[in-house]
Formats: sequence, C-alpha cells, structure tokens
Amino acid sequence: MLPNIPNNTDEHWYKDPALKANIAHWAVSRLSTIALRHPLTQMLLDDAGLLNGLQAVTSWNEFFDHPKGTILGLYAASLYLPSIVTAYLGDFLSQRFGRRITLALGSFIVLAGGFINAFASSAGMWVAGRAIIGGGGGLAKVAAPALIQEIAHPRLRPMLASCYYPFFYFGALLSALLCFAALYIPGDWSWRTPSIVQVVGPLFVLATLKSCPESPRWLVSKDRTAEASAILSKYHANGVVDDPLVRWELAEIQMVLEKERVGLHASYRDFFMTAGNRRRLIVLLSLCVGTNWVGNGTVSYYLTPVLNSIGITSPVQITLLTSGLAIWNLILSFGAALNVERFGRRPLFLVSIIGMLVSYVLIMGLSAGFATTGSHAMSVAVVPSIFLYYGFYDIAWTPLPVPYTAEILPFRLRTKGLALFTSVGTMANSFNQFVNPIALHAIQWKYYAVYIAILLFYLVFAYFMYPETRHHTIEEVSMIFDKRNDEIANLNELALREVEKRAADGYAHRGKDEVSEWKGSCSHREDV
Repeated sequence: MLPNIPNNTDEHWYKDPALKANIAHWAVSRLSTIALRHPLTQMLLDDAGLLNGLQAVTSWNEFFDHPKGTILGLYAASLYLPSIVTAYLGDFLSQRFGRRITLALGSFIVLAGGFINAFASSAGMWVAGRAIIGGGGGLAKVAAPALIQEIAHPRLRPMLASCYYPFFYFGALLSALLCFAALYIPGDWSWRTPSIVQVVGPLFVLATLKSCPESPRWLVSKDRTAEASAILSKYHANGVVDDPLVRWELAEIQMVLEKERVGLHASYRDFFMTAGNRRRLIVLLSLCVGTNWVGNGTVSYYLTPVLNSIGITSPVQITLLTSGLAIWNLILSFGAALNVERFGRRPLFLVSIIGMLVSYVLIMGLSAGFATTGSHAMSVAVVPSIFLYYGFYDIAWTPLPVPYTAEILPFRLRTKGLALFTSVGTMANSFNQFVNPIALHAIQWKYYAVYIAILLFYLVFAYFMYPETRHHTIEEVSMIFDKRNDEIANLNELALREVEKRAADGYAHRGKDEVSEWKGSCSHREDV
C-alpha cells in the first residue's frame, strides 16, 4: 500500500507545477499513439475511425475500386503486420537506449509513412504507407506505455496510465469529423485531406519530446541513480531533493531492481521460469487478444458494412453516427479511467464483460430480425444496441489492458511484455480483421454468435485470473502475481526506514514538529 508520506506537492494537481508537468508529459507520450487502436496508426487520426470514414467517401471507393471482402481485410491488416516484428525491436531499443529515444524513432517512422499514405498515387503505395506507419507503431507501442507508467507521480499514475487508450477516441472523433467535411471536397482530396492531418501528431511529439524526462527506473537500472533522483525531485516534489516521498520512491525502486537483478540478461524465456511469470504471460496474452476479440472488431473497422447490412447506407448518416459513437466512447472511457482507483480493475473487467455479452445478444437478435422481416424498426434498434455495447466495452477494455499489462510486469520484463502484447495482439487483430469482412459477407448476423461464445469464455477467465491491483505502487503490483504479500510489506518497511533516516536530519521545507509527527506515524498506512 502507498503510505501516507509528506510530499511537496499541492493537494490539487492544477495548482501544482510538478503535477501539471506530469500531465504534459503524459500528453506527449499519448499523442505519439493517439492514432492507436492496436499498434500505432495515424498519429492524430485513429485508423478504425479513418478507415470507417474513408469507406463512406465516394472518391476513395472509386480510387481503390470499391474494396470489399478479402481486399478490404488486406487493407486493414497492412497496418498491423509490420509491428509483429518491430515490437521486439522496440523492446531492445527501450532497454538499451531508453524509452525516449525509442519513442522518438517510432514517431519519425510514422511521420514518413503518413506522408507516403497521404500522397499515394496507387493502391500499392497507399498500402506501403500504412505498413511503414505500422512499423514505427511497433516501437512506440512498447516505449510509450512504459514511459507513462515509470515517470508518473504515484498520485497520478493509475489515472494517467488508464487514460492512455481512451485518448484514442479523440482521434476517432477527429477522423469522423474530417471525413464528414471531406464529403464536400471534390476529387481525391476528399480522402487525402483526412490522411494528411495524421502527420501532425508525430511532428508535435518530435518537437516536444526533448522536454520529457527519461524513466527514473531505467536510469537506476543503468546505475545513473543521481539523474533518477533529480528527475523524481523535479517532477514529484517541485525540486525538493530531500522530499520524503521522493526518497521513499527511490529507495523502493533501488531495492526492487536489486532483487530483480536487472543486469543478468533478462530474456523472453523468463516468462516460463516461475509460476508468477507464467500467470503474467497468460494474462497479458488474454488481454492483447481480447482487446479486439470481444466483438468490437465487427463494429469498429467495419461499422459501415454493418450499418449497410441493416439498411443504413447514406454517407452523411454513417459519418454522423460514427461521430456520435466517438463522443460516446470518449466520455465513458475517460470516466472509467479517471475512477479506476475508486472502482478497481477487477470489478470493471467483470461488469464490462457481462454488459458486452448482453448487448451482443441484443445486436445479434435485432440483426437477425431485420434480415428475416426487413423491419425498419429493428434496423434502427441495432444502433442504440451498438452504443450500449461500446459503453460497456469502454469502461474496461479501452482504459485497462495496456496499463494493467505494464503494471503487473516487473521492470526487467516490462518492455518485453509490452512487445509480446503488441506483437501477439497484432497477429490476433490482423487475423480478426482479415476474417471479419469475409465472414460478415458470407453469413452476416450469424457471425455474431462466435463473439458471444468468446465473451462467455472471457467472463470465466477474468473471474479466476485477473487479480486486483489498486492502491499499490508499480513496484508492489509486480509482486502480487508471485504471491509475495510479505515481501510487499517488508519492502514498504525498508523504504520507510530509509526515509526516516533522512527525516532525522531535518526536512528543509517542514518544521521539526511536523517531521517528528510523521516519523511517529510511519507504521500507519493509508491509501492515497
């Protein structure tokens, strides 16, 4: 548990320079992946929203000869395939050169791919641009979540980490609005305009990343403890070097990294070496696969054909519905992310899966009814059912998979786990997105039964396999899977002792009475 330790920050984050800087750094890291659904896509536009929107643009369909079925699936998958490999390069670079450099390199590659994508003169060139974007995304998908988790103030870490994916819906909304505006632009620029805007994100990241600090945990692992201490002091205590919270954090980081023996060649084989690591591996694989295999794939990339199948074919109607769905998703996913410490990860996962299951049964039943009777009322009823489904999806499967994966992993396996998350998730998503249009075209509403079965499996799996992690530091969370509760308590005691030693010499910004009072209450813990 996070102890009640004095800290030189304001109670309200918006009044505190250090905490505001934390949020600014989160924004830079998040903007690098604002286009992500799973691996990095178009930097300022989300790919699912962009591809949905482009399918409603007449000139795009004419330029690409009205793609559908296998070809449309190939177009969608072309973005993802490169990151199956580049995610592992992201792990290597993040461990060797740091999170910041890896994030910068990924942003530069995405920038190049974005220009190629926007100015494509053929379908092949357009697909090549998407592939380059996906390759850079493999790097950023590993570096950005790790950096966010490792530089955030303990008070803000759960919320900032959980807001990582919800920000995707801002890109989805922008995609929908740009594609709507593009309907009124003549010629090829009706689809090139939304595509060119995607380069704004990586340009901003490259321009501002210099002000973002490197991970203190990575610095400690490279024996650069003085630099790590300076960063923690600046961004967690407004520059107070002897701040008790900073000293406690640094002591905990040093002790955990020493126990992990980070210098002794961590490898992917370590995931199979202990029961705790095997459970971590199973959970992270379930999360990366489940993020797109719980039914959302059929109504995200292929919302347009789904709406067409129930009689909604107007480009204006489709684009307005896409915009409305993005706003709905943005509100609910951010609401859940900001309250993740209040409700807990496990309850959110379980409520989300149950709600999605009920919603998907409704979608399947109404779609079947429309296919059988042609009832306009049933086709209209599918739309609020989709909104209901996404509402439940948003409270867990948008904010939680990436931060939950990052926090359950020990430092030496964190970027390796994120690389696996990206690579395996990419393979699962590519397969899913390739198969979805074929299956929807062939059996239409009957295909939804597959996802109902998958949701039933995930309900049972999450109940038994997803432990609660709230009210713990990132170092402590990694111990939960090893069932080392005694070590968590011991870690706190050792770290607190280190702070007490320094507090005995006086705390520059607090009176002696306050220091003595705090020292006397160190044995009492209280959640922050």
